Amino acid sequence: MFHCFLVKEEHRNFLKFLWFKDNDPTQDIIEYRMKVHVFVNRPSSAVAIYGLRLSAQEGEKDYGKDVKKFVERDFYVDDGLKSLPSPEAAVSLLKKTQSMLSCSELTLHKIASNSKVAMEEFPTQDHASDLKDLDLATDPLPMQCSLGLSLDLKSDTFTFQVDQEQKPFTQRGFLSTINSLYDQLGFAAPVIIQDQLAG
Repeated sequence: MFHCFLVKEEHRNFLKFLWFKDNDPTQDIIEYRMKVHVFVNRPSSAVAIYGLRLSAQEGEKDYGKDVKKFVERDFYVDDGLKSLPSPEAAVSLLKKTQSMLSCSELTLHKIASNSKVAMEEFPTQDHASDLKDLDLATDPLPMQCSLGLSLDLKSDTFTFQVDQEQKPFTQRGFLSTINSLYDQLGFAAPVIIQDQLAG
């Protein structure tokens, strides 16, 4: 996602690196400057989130408040996660969001849904990579990972990988147990805290 956002020309000197000329290890090492934001650059996440939200704000007039709200509230950097009452509502929202983001040269893809009807509305190149070659009617659906969660498309449930290691019942052990589970959205936090207090 970061490569979708250009670095101002006057800032490119901060993203210099050395590499082989023409990407050929037999050539001399020369100095390059990145034109786009990169993963290891600290402000890249903030720039990407800002750019995504700015696109939503500018597109609200043409594409609606629901699309803006989806981008602003249901995205974590480049992962969007949303539950809707019907496949038709999901398709409508995703298609409008794709159109809106394309105005800023951003691509909404890697779509995964538990609804075969919704998935069939999008070309396979827009599907999540492990769903592209599947027959959605007959093939078993693989787990989807998003925002640190595993989504079981068949049962439409989130699952967590839990480490069973016993920690001492101290403040450090308590915090270590709670923080060992990556739960970006806080779904499991009430259960973990209750379990730890009971233990």
